[in-house]
Amino acid sequence: MSARPEWLVQFGRRLLFARGRAGLTQQALGAPNLSKSFISLLESGRSHPSVETVISLARRVNSSIGALLLDPADLRVETVLNLLHLARQMDPDTHGADAIKLVDAASALLPDMPVELRARAALLRARVAIGAGRLDEGARWAEETTALARQHRLATHLGMALALRGEVEVRRRAYGAALPWLEEAAVILQRSKAARTEENVRALLSLGTTRFQLGQINRAQRAYRRALEVSARLRLSSLRGKALVGLSLVAWSRRQLDAAATYLTQAREAFAGAEDLVEVGRTLGHLGLVRREQGKLDEALAALEQSLRVQDRVASPRDRSMTLEEMALVLLALKRRGDASRAARRGIREAQAAGDPARQAACQVALARVLRAQGRRREAIELLRGAVSTLNRVGEGGRATTAAGELGLLLREAGADAEADKYLAMALHDRGAAGRMAAPAEVLEGLAR
Repeated sequence: MSARPEWLVQFGRRLLFARGRAGLTQQALGAPNLSKSFISLLESGRSHPSVETVISLARRVNSSIGALLLDPADLRVETVLNLLHLARQMDPDTHGADAIKLVDAASALLPDMPVELRARAALLRARVAIGAGRLDEGARWAEETTALARQHRLATHLGMALALRGEVEVRRRAYGAALPWLEEAAVILQRSKAARTEENVRALLSLGTTRFQLGQINRAQRAYRRALEVSARLRLSSLRGKALVGLSLVAWSRRQLDAAATYLTQAREAFAGAEDLVEVGRTLGHLGLVRREQGKLDEALAALEQSLRVQDRVASPRDRSMTLEEMALVLLALKRRGDASRAARRGIREAQAAGDPARQAACQVALARVLRAQGRRREAIELLRGAVSTLNRVGEGGRATTAAGELGLLLREAGADAEADKYLAMALHDRGAAGRMAAPAEVLEGLAR
């Protein structure tokens, strides 16, 4: 007769102890579907339990599966693994603080955490910090993980850490700095076991955004297509939606507006499937922009109105401000100037509520266009002066260039030629860089989140 496996003997002993602690007889523990004799065989280590049996018995004795199967040292590691897994499942934007509490509990439970778990915990801290906008902190944790992963040759963790470090730079709009991090991450993740993971999809989205901003349109398209392929295979609906938005940007930049609209429609459906109403609202807003560029003003307005209805329920004031700005421009094109003025003014109020001066200036530019159409040139000029100043101050050079051009033309109409020349020269100075990209910056920012 072969010797009984040690794990089976230990399982029996732990089951016997847990049953006694729960105050159950063998018959009571087995009821209704397991016999008393089978429980006796298990407790003496003479029978192998199925997975379903272990799960059922753990529940009946108010214990965990790990407590029945593992010794104390292994149980601590297993508990830490479970804590880190739960933290990883939490949305860093909405439950980041709770995720960090779990990471802290794991660190307290196992101070001498194995290096692989230390890297995993540091990645979680980096991800939460980045999601909360604490970019310096996120960069520090990502760099710590990078060093740890290089030292111990943890390829998957290295790729994830590099991707997060690159994401920090994307959020800072430092795309040239982001590119080396993200390109190295993409190579490592593709070669490692993480090629078909959520982390790789996120890295590919950041890489696509970076390449797009640097004018590498074809390479951006390849990154977005790969992100779409992996996210579809993993059934990650929200990330699939972001990949489709990325592909719409590529089509948009090539003036393939029908293709851009198709991608955005598919993205909206993906976000709806994930019940991600914030992204549904944003995507409808982007679709409104495309429809306006197509000259389909009624369809543009319908998309924007639907977007605003969604955003009134779930979105931030900043998102509502973006939609209202575009709505004002569509209404102006439809010659509904009073409605356009109300939309632009509400957009300004929403931007003020969000504490976003760049958004407020963008809505002021939209309102200035409405005022000009209403013959209120002096008010329009004052708004544009303030908007140009604000946009330059906050580093929105492309928008400042556009607003300066409009201001210069208005001043020329008003006979203020000297001041008009100053603003027109400002507009001409960097027109090439400002006009390189047809799609608005907010679309790219949404992909980086």
